Amino acid sequence: MSSYAESWLKFEESLGGVRPVLKGSEEEMRAQFGGLGSLLASQAPPFPENELKVSDGEVGGVAYRTYTPLGSEAKKLPIGVFYHSGGFVVGSLDSEDGFCRNIALKSNVVIVSVGYRLSPEHKAPTHLKDAVALYEWAFNNADIIGGSHSNMFTIGTSAGGGLALAVARKVILGETNLLTNAIKGVVALCPVAFHPRNIPEKFQAKHVSYKENKDNVPIVDEESLLQMFDNTGIDPNDKDYFPMLDDSCLKVFPRTHVVTCGMDTLRDDGKVLYDSLSSAGAPTKTDHYGNMPHCFWIVPSLPETEVFLHEVIGGVNWVINSSN
Repeated sequence: MSSYAESWLKFEESLGGVRPVLKGSEEEMRAQFGGLGSLLASQAPPFPENELKVSDGEVGGVAYRTYTPLGSEAKKLPIGVFYHSGGFVVGSLDSEDGFCRNIALKSNVVIVSVGYRLSPEHKAPTHLKDAVALYEWAFNNADIIGGSHSNMFTIGTSAGGGLALAVARKVILGETNLLTNAIKGVVALCPVAFHPRNIPEKFQAKHVSYKENKDNVPIVDEESLLQMFDNTGIDPNDKDYFPMLDDSCLKVFPRTHVVTCGMDTLRDDGKVLYDSLSSAGAPTKTDHYGNMPHCFWIVPSLPETEVFLHEVIGGVNWVINSSN
């Protein structure tokens, strides 16, 4: 069985030997998530000024933030619609602001970050409706935000990775107000692909990370995932939230780049996703970080974070440069 990278263990030492994991009620998780985020944001290097135009707005009660590289006005850039992590319960436009800036600058794309409404205040299908609505908004307002509606993709982390997949399915099946070719691909980072209470029997032999990484793992473990999902009102059998339950959509899925981490309870969500899409003939690419935990790149000082950013930018470029 794998062990943690030395760099991660040193990070935990810097926290006083504490392994950060979200626990408790939604209020407690939000406080923990916010505290960790503030600490890590203070450690991040400053971003160059005057290289991005960053604007906040709201559509139908849903907040968004756009990141547009400056100096690109003469060219309509690809657009990535980003959905943040947090188990549909925590997270905000600010929680992965640095990541969005990095992707926009280094991939030369417009990023639209979506502040979808959270549970338990807003139950399913609110998260997904918000996610689709902002994708449609970005498509219809591409010119205004400096992008091209002919080169759009979804990108998301953890629960947001699940939304990125779910929005893609909605588009390709004609279940939005857009044409079925209105998406070029998906970048799914440590994605939620299944409800933790419903791993289909046909995948259970491959899906063992809920057992191997059940507890004593960073950020989220089985207990915290169950706590989050039980607050959402999401049906474990809902194909709209979990495209992996809909075999018919897999063969027509757009290019999908999947990132997984070895020391992650959600590791095999991503692994089974990648294997299933590949077997169905969908163009698929993956990067795996065997000795790292869930969403380790939130720690800017890790050498693996620099490697991840380089590789995920490669994944974005692979998606947007496709001809399908």
